Amino acid sequence: MKRTFAFLICLSFILFQGCAIHRSVSKSLSEKREREKEGRAAALHWLQLVDSGEYAQAYEEEPARLRASNTEAQFIRSMEGRRAPFGRVRSRIFIGAAFTRKLTGSPDGRYESILFRTSFEHKAVAAERVILTYESEQWRVVDYRVY
Repeated sequence: MKRTFAFLICLSFILFQGCAIHRSVSKSLSEKREREKEGRAAALHWLQLVDSGEYAQAYEEEPARLRASNTEAQFIRSMEGRRAPFGRVRSRIFIGAAFTRKLTGSPDGRYESILFRTSFEHKAVAAERVILTYESEQWRVVDYRVY
């Protein structure tokens, strides 16, 4: 009887630890989903500015450290050269997101890389990558590429 009781006590500790691990994993997955959702919303908002040619507003929404390294006019010229040739967006589908604390050429922080499959007026199949950083309590775009 004592052995059975001891066995049940040990088993309950093992199961309790398993539940604690499961709760921890569930919490981290829900936090990951929430972070991706917030990052995706910020990326889509910024992309809508770019899609409508509102490059000055898109520039204003970049982190201050990036605005300090390049002028609004430089940013607008860059976007006109990189994005405008593709024309209007026909469709944009979220593919995935990846979180990292390190980004080449940038200080350590919180970064989210968001990938979209996009169809443009002058490029039927393309991929857009928007990299955001979490600064000043919000996600801000630090890099944009079209492939």
